[in-house]
Amino acid sequence: MTSPARTPYSACTEEAAKLDAALKEAGINVPPSTVQLNEEDGLKVTRVAPPLLTPSQTARVTRMVKAARK
Repeated sequence: MTSPARTPYSACTEEAAKLDAALKEAGINVPPSTVQLNEEDGLKVTRVAPPLLTPSQTARVTRMVKAARK
């Protein structure tokens, strides 16, 4: 039996869930990410719309990413 086809929407949904889990693990409580389907120049574009972060949350994520890069 074959597995179901992975669509761009389902791929974005999986990535949004990963992002939300990472933010939650970091202790940042925000609404869940959403998946948006738009049309640009005649092409359908599916993308993850991350939640808006406050300036302090953004600074926290920035510090965590910088520390992980060292």
